[in-house]
Amino acid sequence: MDHFKILEREELSMMASPFRQGLLQALSSPNSAAGLARQCNMSRQRVGYHMRELERSGCIEAVGERKARGLAEKLYQTKPLAFVYSPLNTERPERTQDRYSWASLVNLAAQTLWDLLTLRRRADAVGKRLATLALEAELHFDSPAERKAFTGDLIDAVGSVVRKYEHPRSDSSRAFRIVLGAYPKPEPGKADDKRNAQH
Repeated sequence: MDHFKILEREELSMMASPFRQGLLQALSSPNSAAGLARQCNMSRQRVGYHMRELERSGCIEAVGERKARGLAEKLYQTKPLAFVYSPLNTERPERTQDRYSWASLVNLAAQTLWDLLTLRRRADAVGKRLATLALEAELHFDSPAERKAFTGDLIDAVGSVVRKYEHPRSDSSRAFRIVLGAYPKPEPGKADDKRNAQH
């Protein structure tokens, strides 16, 4: 089972309904259509219809049953999902100002998630191992100027390595995508402050 649900364009309209968003939130804990109908004071038919649509789209899943009023009720729960808008165009022009854009980093993360899940499914289908690399580090900057200097150093260093491998050297070469990003580390129990603002 996938850990993430990629939301396709046609599914966005389905999720736009406040009622369905409320159902997803309510189903963070297991419940049945009848249970939610009693909780929301609505007809079981209406709740059941929307839950069937959510199950069909892969947003909720059956997790068991319970006895209620002498009947067996099927329990559903929202999947541990990441709702990501599927990319429409994977070839985006690079613009220097986009490097520091919050939206640009989110789009890159969404594209990466989309690609990885697609590749994972393909690899599983043929029983092959998926070749990937992940690198994580924690950095500390005392000032915006220091962070800016690091950004320049990183771009220069990575650019030097990328230029060495960016062109295919044979017909058997396989393209890989590298994604780099940085963002302020959230501190538990602390609200965002001006240190997290873009300079």
